[in-house]
Amino acid sequence: MNKSITKKYITLSSIIVILIIILIAITFLKNRGYSLPTMKAINSNISEITIKRGANETISIKNNDNKWIINDKYNADNSLIDTITNALNTIQPIEIVSRGNDDTISKYKLSDEEALTVLALDSSSKEVRNIKFGMKSTFGNSVYAKINNDKNIYLLGNTASNPKDIFDKAENDLINKTITKIKNDDISKITIEYNNNSYALEKNTNDTNNTWIKTWNNNTVKADDLYTSIFSLANLNADGLITNDSISKNTSLYKINIQTSDNNVSYEILNKLNDNNYEIVNANDNNRYYMNENSFNKFEEEINSIIK
Repeated sequence: MNKSITKKYITLSSIIVILIIILIAITFLKNRGYSLPTMKAINSNISEITIKRGANETISIKNNDNKWIINDKYNADNSLIDTITNALNTIQPIEIVSRGNDDTISKYKLSDEEALTVLALDSSSKEVRNIKFGMKSTFGNSVYAKINNDKNIYLLGNTASNPKDIFDKAENDLINKTITKIKNDDISKITIEYNNNSYALEKNTNDTNNTWIKTWNNNTVKADDLYTSIFSLANLNADGLITNDSISKNTSLYKINIQTSDNNVSYEILNKLNDNNYEIVNANDNNRYYMNENSFNKFEEEINSIIK
């Protein structure tokens, strides 16, 4: 029995080795006599990125006074923009697929109607990247693409995840949806207004055991018992933006005020909209945000754990 298993294992291993050798040989023969181009490093700061998602959407990302702005009106999610700008510098061709064969454009979904096109300008408005992404490869983190004015089709890679996934973002994905971001240790008081009642939770400065006082019933609670709930209220992210101006605002459901030693942060959760989302009103932001029903249910659980 063991000899049979060993023989099968050896046979399977041999087949795998042969397939790898064939793949290497095919790649070598395809690229023989041809040197893959290298995308030059971007030595100056990127000032503008344009993402064209086929015929569906064009997104503008501009750096204004060291602040990234989406479509000239929304603050960007800086962590996502950092990922995009880093990828623009690291992405490289790893294999040539076709040398100017127009028949392969549709095969690899590189037509203007289907491709994801990314353009990047430096601070002098010089174009430093022009990449057209097509179909993702089934092998490794790579994608079929065209670069600059090169007619050839390449596999692009050299990134931790598939390059196309890094850039294939809608407007809503790229917008900063942070409502508030405050460390628990910096908070001195949280006030929740709900159903015509006010619930103030104050840090107990006279207690070295790190506790909070529920001022509405004078109960003392350990900070660890409320850590998650306080963190959720103080670090709230919206699920998206309300872009339809015809949607009327509903009445307030929850009002939250978070007090630190040097600042006050306030926001409101309004009653449910017709699409089952809940609008978030940020006192320091004119944009209209929303949380979906699932996010609201989790948020309300944290509220209830405080005011119960």
